[in-house]
Amino acid sequence: MKNILKLIIIFVSTVSFGQNIEEEKLWRTKGVYDSLGNFMERAKIQSFLFSSKSNQFYRLRTQDKLNMETGKTKVFVYRDTLNLKSSDTKTYKLSNKETLTLHSNDSLTIKFNGYILPYVKIDQKSDKIDLKNLKYELQKEPLIESIEEVKEYQFTYKKNGIVKVKPLERDSEWESEYKIINFNGFIIIQGIVSAPKLITKLKKGKISFIEIDYRFENKNGELNKIR
Repeated sequence: MKNILKLIIIFVSTVSFGQNIEEEKLWRTKGVYDSLGNFMERAKIQSFLFSSKSNQFYRLRTQDKLNMETGKTKVFVYRDTLNLKSSDTKTYKLSNKETLTLHSNDSLTIKFNGYILPYVKIDQKSDKIDLKNLKYELQKEPLIESIEEVKEYQFTYKKNGIVKVKPLERDSEWESEYKIINFNGFIIIQGIVSAPKLITKLKKGKISFIEIDYRFENKNGELNKIR
């Protein structure tokens, strides 16, 4: 992780970007670093950017909280807009505390209060996923999650926004809240017990997705009905 950040910070593209950002692309964060470039293990963050215009991003951030008294979990979703004003450099001031720097056509960093958040572009088109059909396939019966062909958990998504998670190799289970988020055509399932799932394909009995974890590289996965 540290090497990735150093490469992003050191790399200077020979192309003059100005504000010419490729439109309608999805970006994801790669964790949080301090001012010295050290990866912060405990700084959990899930954030996405969508390049709506050549000089504008929409931002999606999620946060989960646990009520220590009741044990209930809650997923919070925050959205805002980042407008890049004209600049002679590749660094843009977003606010008094926040700046964005373009390093290449597929990497950027946002600095906030001394912390650095690198983002990279995701090579994925915004496929048209029917939300009604997605909810039906997701909620009609328990599903087995497979990540890179490794099966570890069974998920039962309920209509009330609660998902039950059951390890396949252990006699235990737990519940948490989840949300289905439409982020400018990109459909993301965000829960507390697992990384965000970017939905890529939808078929009867099977939901294909990309698991996007701020700590790791993207992984392909599926949710399949129990056979």
